[in-house]
Amino acid sequence: MATADLSRINSNIGALNALNSLKNIQSEMALRQLRLATGVRINTAADDPAGFRISVKLNARSRGLSQALENIGDAKNMLSTAETGLTKIKDLLLTIRDKLVAGANDTLGSEERLAIAQQVREYMHEIVRLAHETRWNDVGLLDDSSPAASNSTASTTFYFQTGADSNETTVWSRQFKLVYNIAGATDVESVWNTSWTTSAASLQVMIAAANDISTAKSYSVYDSSSGITSASAAFTVKDVYESLGVGGLANIASANDTSNVSASVNALLAKVDATIRAVSEWTASIGALSARLETKEKAVAAMQVNVEASFNRIYNADMAYEQLQLTKAQILQQTATAMLAQANTAPQQILALFR
Repeated sequence: MATADLSRINSNIGALNALNSLKNIQSEMALRQLRLATGVRINTAADDPAGFRISVKLNARSRGLSQALENIGDAKNMLSTAETGLTKIKDLLLTIRDKLVAGANDTLGSEERLAIAQQVREYMHEIVRLAHETRWNDVGLLDDSSPAASNSTASTTFYFQTGADSNETTVWSRQFKLVYNIAGATDVESVWNTSWTTSAASLQVMIAAANDISTAKSYSVYDSSSGITSASAAFTVKDVYESLGVGGLANIASANDTSNVSASVNALLAKVDATIRAVSEWTASIGALSARLETKEKAVAAMQVNVEASFNRIYNADMAYEQLQLTKAQILQQTATAMLAQANTAPQQILALFR
């Protein structure tokens, strides 16, 4: 700062110094007022170039983590949808098993067994409907039905973006599909409702591998006479009626009714048990992934808060500090204005030399 020289009055150095200080104070006040008005410390890159660059990177990650949390929530909802459908299917399979156990008892006659078979057929039909209607954004989660998306790998492998950066994905590789496609049928529902007697051998509930729907999954089930035995997770409407010895009574095409209902129904029970095992394993795998996503959600939430805290300290204004600095600048503005007024009158003292 230049030293004032009262004997040279063409340039009032003292006043210029006071004016320069006043301008600096007013600039400081404008900066503090802007920060208080916006709540942001870095309003332009010039305020803190390094801090600006760091804050942009932190903000991008914080927003990415926030979206990842949304993605995880959507993924959990999707899995919950699939699990709900499987739970209902499991309940129907258990009811079917109960009915077959009842039908195996020779205290029942043909009419009673026909009624049981009809009820089981309706339950099988509902299992098919549940599998078809358990969907997420038009993609089948349980079956292999139309639209085309559910016949593609999109319905077999799902990639959940559960992180803020590239390749931070959680993969759900479906192990199973519930298959009920009827060869040559354009309207599966009408076949179940109107022409089921001629298509009873094709109307089925089958659990197959998601990547190979041609063959039913096999499971080890318990048989009281032979111990652990292998059974396919598939059975048809025709199997039900024939095992109960009422296929002919229901006018099923080419029915080959058993002469030993107890033995036939027990053989069918092995298939139903295998199907229940498949659905249970399927549901458990979805539950395991949901639990994994629950853990992931908590970790991502904690990371998002920490990153946001770092961004906040760099980018956003400390309101208490800014108000303190503004108050100081307001006081200095008043004193600088007063000193500028005094400096403006100081050269008048030179007139005393001419008296």
